[in-house]
Amino acid sequence: MTVTGDRGNLSITVKLPVLIGGFLALGIGIYASLAYRAVRSSTLAAATQRDSAVAEQLGLALRQSGRVLIAGARGVADTAPVRRLLTSPGAPQAPVAGILRPPGNAGRDIVTAQVFDSRERLRLAVGDSGARRATAAATAELIRDLTPGDSGLVGRFLVVGDSVLYPVVAPSVTAGRVQGYVAIWRHLTATAQSRAQTSQLIGAGSHLYLGDAGDNIWTDLNQTVPPPPIAVTGTGGVLRYSRPGEGEMIAVARRVSSTPWIVLVEFPVATVLAPAADFLRRSFLQGAVLLAFAVLVGWAASRRLTAPLVRLTRTAETLAGEAGATGEGDEIRRLARAFEAMVSHLRDAQHDLERRVTVRTTQLQERNEELESFAYSISHDLRAPLRAMDGFSQALLDEYGSQLDATGRQYAERVQAGARRMDLLIRDLLAYSRMTRADIQIVPVPLEPVVKGAVAQVEGDARGRGARIRVDDALPWVMGHEATLTQVLMNLLANGLKFVPADRVPELRIRTEARDGLVRIWILDNGIGIAPEHHDRIFRVFERLHRQDEYPGTGIGLAIVRKGVERMGGRVGLESEPERGSSFWVELPRAEAP
Repeated sequence: MTVTGDRGNLSITVKLPVLIGGFLALGIGIYASLAYRAVRSSTLAAATQRDSAVAEQLGLALRQSGRVLIAGARGVADTAPVRRLLTSPGAPQAPVAGILRPPGNAGRDIVTAQVFDSRERLRLAVGDSGARRATAAATAELIRDLTPGDSGLVGRFLVVGDSVLYPVVAPSVTAGRVQGYVAIWRHLTATAQSRAQTSQLIGAGSHLYLGDAGDNIWTDLNQTVPPPPIAVTGTGGVLRYSRPGEGEMIAVARRVSSTPWIVLVEFPVATVLAPAADFLRRSFLQGAVLLAFAVLVGWAASRRLTAPLVRLTRTAETLAGEAGATGEGDEIRRLARAFEAMVSHLRDAQHDLERRVTVRTTQLQERNEELESFAYSISHDLRAPLRAMDGFSQALLDEYGSQLDATGRQYAERVQAGARRMDLLIRDLLAYSRMTRADIQIVPVPLEPVVKGAVAQVEGDARGRGARIRVDDALPWVMGHEATLTQVLMNLLANGLKFVPADRVPELRIRTEARDGLVRIWILDNGIGIAPEHHDRIFRVFERLHRQDEYPGTGIGLAIVRKGVERMGGRVGLESEPERGSSFWVELPRAEAP
């Protein structure tokens, strides 16, 4: 392994574990970040949902308390001593004072209580006189806010000294008529035990505040506290703000119905998110341990995995003649340079090979032209003596047939038949050779004249057998070569006429079928049929399924069909069973008529 100051020269054995560690660190960071966000979001949602429920419950409890206070004040206002005091100026006041501020725990929270007549004149006051004077204006305003249908009202907070007071006012009604009012002012306090229970209910670190939004007076049920830094309406939603020295806060506020009060449950974001932060720290710690382990495993694995690469690099450099450059770059770069050198050598070799192929191709073309010329020359030279053998055999039979016995005539006929068969074989071979080498151009071809031309070429044989050839109407256009396609169809028609038993009248039908942009041309016959295992064999050169005396032929006709269809870019096949006739098909691309 070679390590230099250039990072490009670091070995792949070093780069691989570093790369693995980098991707793993990125994955751990992304996972921890996403997980922290999910935990943070779920924690805040859970805390908000919990405190919303607490605020709702406290709001319901305070609403019920307000109704109880109003009912209590209304009960006091409807007592007989209070009514006598309001209707009889000389009525005794001592019983009313005991009702307004009862002794013991029942009256401990009452700071002051007053009775007013219907003209809002004070008839009796008990309790702290200073508090009475401080609350006089608020009491008068609350009395004026009463409507005939009200059983009573709970008023807004009022700070008197270091205490927070709140009033309850109820009318005294006799025979449907308001005789006066009772106003009771109480301390807004809670015991240490109740505050501890409330804190446990809403959660550690949370705070419960009760406020009067109209006068912006807030208390923690023990003393007044600074109001929230934003407007609080108590109509719903989650509030977020920062308190000086305490950080970011999330709060839920609910208005207490039948009162002007608002319940506010507030909790510090840092306290709520402490578990999420702890989770993030543990995730990074676990990720660091996992990363260290992965780097060690990657280091060990890379040494084993890259060993073949190192050997391959050295071998490639040796083959490319680059063995002296082992210290330049990592194995991948060195291997790339070695392969570039080998590609350059291969390119030179390819150019040399292409030059040789060009030379050999030119020579082969010249040899093919010579062979083609030789084949035509030989075919003519061979056919001349064959024609002579056929002619002299016929002359021998015509002129000296009466002098020959049966064996002599049989010999002469066999010579004549062999000469004619050899001549036919030479002609078919020449036709197959031309089909193989001919230069054809694929163009749109109308099938109608092609089919007519093919039928005309077999018309003589068809007339001799009394055959019936039926052609469907509306033949389409196809992409092909007219002469080649005519030869193909003519060979298939001739094949259909030939392989029909002598006691059966040949019947052939030509039809077409459209298939996904292709045209399939069918040639159907009522001949002897072909077994499925021979369907591919019959398209080979010199393949015959019958003896010469049963069905004559050279075995090249269907080979010419296959070669011609392949030259036109099509396919050929058949569907046939013995004694059920044959259905040959030729498939070519469809063409639009010009």
